[in-house]
Amino acid sequence: MCPPVPPPCPPSDSFDSSDDAGEKTAVLHGDQETLKKELQRAKEQEACLIIIRGTPQGHRFFLAQDEMTMGRDPSADITLADQSISRKHAKITKQNGRAVLTDLGSSNGTHVNDKRIKPGETVLLEKEDMIRIGNSILKFLPAGELEILFYGNLGSAAHQDPLTKIYNKGYLQEALEAEFKRAKALHTDFSLLFFDLDHFKKVNDNFGHAAGDYVLMEFANLVRSNFVRPKDIFARYGGEEFVLLLANTNAQAATVVAEKIRSAIQTFAFIFENKRIPVTTSLGVAEIRADIESAQTLLKAADKALYAAKNSGRNRVVLAS
Repeated sequence: MCPPVPPPCPPSDSFDSSDDAGEKTAVLHGDQETLKKELQRAKEQEACLIIIRGTPQGHRFFLAQDEMTMGRDPSADITLADQSISRKHAKITKQNGRAVLTDLGSSNGTHVNDKRIKPGETVLLEKEDMIRIGNSILKFLPAGELEILFYGNLGSAAHQDPLTKIYNKGYLQEALEAEFKRAKALHTDFSLLFFDLDHFKKVNDNFGHAAGDYVLMEFANLVRSNFVRPKDIFARYGGEEFVLLLANTNAQAATVVAEKIRSAIQTFAFIFENKRIPVTTSLGVAEIRADIESAQTLLKAADKALYAAKNSGRNRVVLAS
């Protein structure tokens, strides 16, 4: 299940507010600095559950709240698309800094390390405990475990873009549907960024396809390392197009993130074989609204805003009307 060592995600639900793009990206090429960042991030990570078997495999649920419900209902804090799971199946609460699991009278029961717990019974979770609910299995990792970063929110090669090592289009579509339904059910903010590298064909034509691959990898690494929170979904949509799903984020905050990404890309030194490659990106931003009835409609709204950005000169951010 576990893929090659993946990129780290920022530990906090807050975006980096620094405007010094050079300072933020300088460590990407230094192995020692990257390791230090990973160790620090690991110390600050919340405890989490990782889907070992089920959909979406490899996804991490951070236990950031004092009480979180688990079930297939979209209103559950941890929603699992598994018909063998009750709508409100179990809950996890924090007691003296430890995670405690309780079954909520589920139809098929809750198992910890293959031992079924009784309805209402509480179990103190330990590192690497396996929780089975329905046909899904989740692994528990306490706060601060370095292994949380190694999973990197990427479950398997089937969900991973082989070049950039971020999510692929198939996983994106699956996650988008789930996150859209969740936001609708809970009436929470949810935004989407759709972005494209400007004049990317010229990069391949002028510098070669190897240079083009380098740009795509560095671009993904830059965005992933500086702007993607643990609960966000960052994926390659196809070619030089990427999508970032921003949970609990309204249009205004999403636009700020988009502008920071645009600025960071414009100022970052993409250097391949001692040649600097000019790279910019255009971004479209869309947020969930009452008149948007499907995930695909939201995606199309962001895509339309992206093309408006490209048609108005590129290297800019446009918010969907």
